[in-house]
Amino acid sequence: MRVAPIFLLSILVCLLSSSPSSANDRLEEEFQEIQNKIEREGLNWIARKNPIVEQMTPEERQRLNGIRFPSNWREIWESHLRDDFQAKSATELPAAFNWEDSGMITSVKNQGGCGSCWDFCATAAFEAIYKIQRHKDLDISEQHVLSCVSPGDGCNGGWMDDAYSYYKYVGGIDEQCMPYQASDDIPCANAQDCDILATIRDWQAIPNSRLSIKTAVMTAPVAVAFTAYNDLYWYGGGCYYHSGYDDVNHGVLIVGWDDTMCDGQGAWRVKNSWGYWWGDNGYFWIQYDCCHFGVGAALLEIDTTLNFLTPPQLPVGSMCAEYNFQFEATGGFTLPYSYIVLDGNLPPGLILEPDGLLHGFSENGGNYEFTVRVADAFFPASYYFDDFTLSVEEAPECDADCSGGLNLIDILYMIDYTYNGGPDPITARSGDCDCSRGCDLLDILYLVDYLYNEGPEPCTY
Repeated sequence: MRVAPIFLLSILVCLLSSSPSSANDRLEEEFQEIQNKIEREGLNWIARKNPIVEQMTPEERQRLNGIRFPSNWREIWESHLRDDFQAKSATELPAAFNWEDSGMITSVKNQGGCGSCWDFCATAAFEAIYKIQRHKDLDISEQHVLSCVSPGDGCNGGWMDDAYSYYKYVGGIDEQCMPYQASDDIPCANAQDCDILATIRDWQAIPNSRLSIKTAVMTAPVAVAFTAYNDLYWYGGGCYYHSGYDDVNHGVLIVGWDDTMCDGQGAWRVKNSWGYWWGDNGYFWIQYDCCHFGVGAALLEIDTTLNFLTPPQLPVGSMCAEYNFQFEATGGFTLPYSYIVLDGNLPPGLILEPDGLLHGFSENGGNYEFTVRVADAFFPASYYFDDFTLSVEEAPECDADCSGGLNLIDILYMIDYTYNGGPDPITARSGDCDCSRGCDLLDILYLVDYLYNEGPEPCTY
């Protein structure tokens, strides 16, 4: 009979131990331990509470560190070393360099509770080099890689080459077409209707030395792996440092450096993927030569030869004439080129053929803006896209033959169409004199009255 009170007491103890106040106490205790360590070791960084430490358990935080190297990763990485890569000397490199405020770096993203840092740092490198070398803004879908490279397992980790290889042989799609959901259970098939925006040509392994990595970063930001210790979740600013030799577990993007940071020890400027609310607006400084920082460094390579020869402003079209224009491109590796409309709207009635011929009769006038992508026939293909504008002149109301003037021929044209089964007016409005949205006897009488009886002018839409 005494079992029930003991059982109830144990439940009460469990409830109290898991209460919000208990969790807050543990958080405060952890925070104080880190503060004490910073003061005791004379470290140069600030610990600060943020949503990661406040909303995630220690186990959930650990899952953010998703670098998982395959057993043969070093062999793969070394196969990408280049004999022609030459690191600059210390005197050839600036004491500080930073892409962060250059406008070439996409905004800080949030990988959520998924171990997809390998995906995010690789994608950030792709977006950055494309902006630097091709001057185009990309917002590439990390979910695409997460779902298609390692379906059902990507949140458990990977490494950057998983993403690089996919971007090389398949390519990246727009974030809006397949938004990130922090889940590796999202079907890859969700991307089947998304157009490829860009690919990488290859990647170059960068030796893990200050001079080599700095030399590479001068070209574009570089994705690397390092050891993220538990106190890094609390980082709120300053120059992070942690001693130790634990395994590499996290992937990030180097965007710059400053040799004067950390009391002259120097530090890398790094973009993380834990949200803008973490760290220094999503970035952090980490002292040189700590935490195995720089493992697996790679500089991406993209094709910069493929370009449009077509100017951004296309020749003016008219509703009164068939439009025919051939897009042209240069570069790439193998012909023929293929073209598609990625975004925006063509004038209604016009069609862009895969061979780049834009043709048809425009049903409406006005100014139209759209984005066209060109691809070569090489495998893996190179892609490039650009924005174009096309102005279409309106067809005059009541000008049935689109001759540019109103006369007897327009009357005869409308009579032939209305009573003899003749050809349609060139456009809907060119046979409409009274704005009734049709061509009939009233339009014929309206035009006769205007031309011969000084009647009112044809209406305008």
